[in-house]
Amino acid sequence: MLNGLKTLFNRKSTDGKFGIALRSQAGSYALDNGSDAERKTGEFFTETSESAGDWLDELLSTHNIQGSGHLVLSASHYYNVQINKPDLPDNEIPAAIKWLVKDIVPIDPDEMIADYYDSPVVVSGTQKINVVCSHLTSLKKYTDSFKRYQIDLKGIITDEFAFANLLPQSEHSILMICQQPFEEVFVIIVKNGQIFFSRKLRGFHDVGGYSTEQLSKGICDSLSIEVQKSMDYFERLLKQTPVHEIKVLLPVKHEDFIIESLDKNTNVTVSKLDLPEPYQQMRNCAASIGGLIEFEKLGADND
Repeated sequence: MLNGLKTLFNRKSTDGKFGIALRSQAGSYALDNGSDAERKTGEFFTETSESAGDWLDELLSTHNIQGSGHLVLSASHYYNVQINKPDLPDNEIPAAIKWLVKDIVPIDPDEMIADYYDSPVVVSGTQKINVVCSHLTSLKKYTDSFKRYQIDLKGIITDEFAFANLLPQSEHSILMICQQPFEEVFVIIVKNGQIFFSRKLRGFHDVGGYSTEQLSKGICDSLSIEVQKSMDYFERLLKQTPVHEIKVLLPVKHEDFIIESLDKNTNVTVSKLDLPEPYQQMRNCAASIGGLIEFEKLGADND
């Protein structure tokens, strides 16, 4: 995503690699500097987004982050809208898309940075594209920090892609229910490494604050209904084969209880999404781990 940014940050790279994920007022990082002792994750917090450059500078210096990697944006940092693919040559679409979504996205075109990706599904004979937009000034606070430390920022992706990176490659459709602390819950359906469906479930960002009693009195049922709606849309309107399994990534105290409840309410097997070694226990840093994997995928694609 946001491929246009990649060329702006090329620096001499070391063997280290990283993923740094932003949230509303916090974030996480995943580092791999080549040995088990140098693979680590963690969280960082800030009181206000206005101090973005300060805390990112501190993160980059304190943890001696080096090498190459990706920045992951949470949903609070971007807009994702789907439109009909314009009848233009592919090389002209990047310059045109900000004007195509200017009445949909509340960002002035002169302040907007945008990129797009093709939807893998043709709906009613029409090819769709998903346009991702963000505020240029806000992003520049972060990219300036990488420039100051001469760190090779390979690109910027969204949390949807970071979550999808955590799944193994499969020809079956897998539905993910995923969240990072203080953010909205996402439902994402992935097949063959591609995102076929993505939706924010508003109203569930506090799911980690409920007791099992509260969860059993309607919260889990409501979540099950929203998941079923997503599967129905995927199968009936997008004309896709049924979802094969459901994977859950909710770094909350009662994650297992939620999984058990969902498993009872659906006809699809529901299980916890396992993170790769050595990050299995760091579920609250999953988006940054997905950003780290994005760099590994990029390296594999270039081999």
